[in-house]
Amino acid sequence: MKKFIWIIAIIVVIGIIIVAGISYKAMHKNKKLVDVGKISPRTIKSTVIAFGRIEPKSDVNISAEVSEKIESLYVDEGDTVEIGDTLVILNRDRYIASLNKAQAQVSQVRANLNKAQDNLRKTNELKKSGAVSDDALLSAKTEVDVLEAQLQSAQATLREARDNLAHTIIKAPIDGIVTFVQAEKGEFVVVGTMNNIGSAIMTIAQLTDLQAKVEVDEADIVDLELAQFSKIELDALPDTFFEGRTVQISHQANVQNIGGEETRATFYVYIALVNPSPKIRPGMSVTATITTAEHDSVLAVQLSAVVAYRDTATDRDGEAVFIVDNGIAKKKPIKTGISDDRFVEVTDGISMGESVITGPFKVLRELKEGDKVQSISKNFGKDLKKGEFKKSSKGTNPKKPDGKKSPNPKPTGR
Repeated sequence: MKKFIWIIAIIVVIGIIIVAGISYKAMHKNKKLVDVGKISPRTIKSTVIAFGRIEPKSDVNISAEVSEKIESLYVDEGDTVEIGDTLVILNRDRYIASLNKAQAQVSQVRANLNKAQDNLRKTNELKKSGAVSDDALLSAKTEVDVLEAQLQSAQATLREARDNLAHTIIKAPIDGIVTFVQAEKGEFVVVGTMNNIGSAIMTIAQLTDLQAKVEVDEADIVDLELAQFSKIELDALPDTFFEGRTVQISHQANVQNIGGEETRATFYVYIALVNPSPKIRPGMSVTATITTAEHDSVLAVQLSAVVAYRDTATDRDGEAVFIVDNGIAKKKPIKTGISDDRFVEVTDGISMGESVITGPFKVLRELKEGDKVQSISKNFGKDLKKGEFKKSSKGTNPKKPDGKKSPNPKPTGR
């Protein structure tokens, strides 16, 4: 008897479970399961990511001002130099000989001039007494004039010879570091002319003012302005970031041609490093994250929540989100502002605290006005407190995107 009662009880429980399951399915029939988030204030930063290399703000190419063979080379790549340090000495024999010759020529002409001037004084005295003719006086004067001109020419040649000899010793024009040495001891270097490029010996970079030279896509360049803040990351120094400010934006595009067709246009942007490290060297590759706009405490939704639609009243494309109203999906047109990699600012169309459908993408793509939905409560996530960017701060090393384009796409249909 007891066994029979237990069997009846088990059957009843199973029946209740089955009925409850059927009732639950009937209750939620045709309802779509969606992720929902509450609208809340956030700080939105719109950024552009660009790639390039470190370069000195100023560098100097060292070349010869006279043509001659290198006799001594005093520096190597990586050496630090100061203004006035001797870098190179060229063979001086030919220029010393030219200087000695020019000095002798000046001495000879000066001696002849002194003799001619003495002769002119005597001739002038004789002319007063009538002992010589006017022609003799004129001849004496002419001889002095000719020798004075010859002396000026000889002195100019002497100055040139001294300059040429001085140019055989090449000194550092700036403080900096030798970044590139092209010549070797014993190599003959030549002076550049209008039609021929002269011999480059080395390059000195001034490392007190380093900058990043990056390429920005034409679609993003319109958002850039001078003095915008940048976060600089170097491949050679992972997990370390540096501050930067935009100091120059190129007005000329660099157009890449593939197969004779223009495929992509970029612009050079120069970013000054505010807090450079002694470890940074010209030529290092960098990733620059440039902040183009920042809006504090604005209403924002996830980019995945924004869908594109066609406004039949105006026959224009627009943007909208779906909100949950008593289990029903309702489309609300919105106006958007700036965006980051996850959220977009909403300037009109929604209010604080509204429940917005954020996904899943497959459901949201097929969702229609009036569809029944069942929401799963989900927050957008707490906004990080805004703070000053710390110099050389440690953190997670962000991965580079596949391209050089900004990771902030316009929310045009999700």
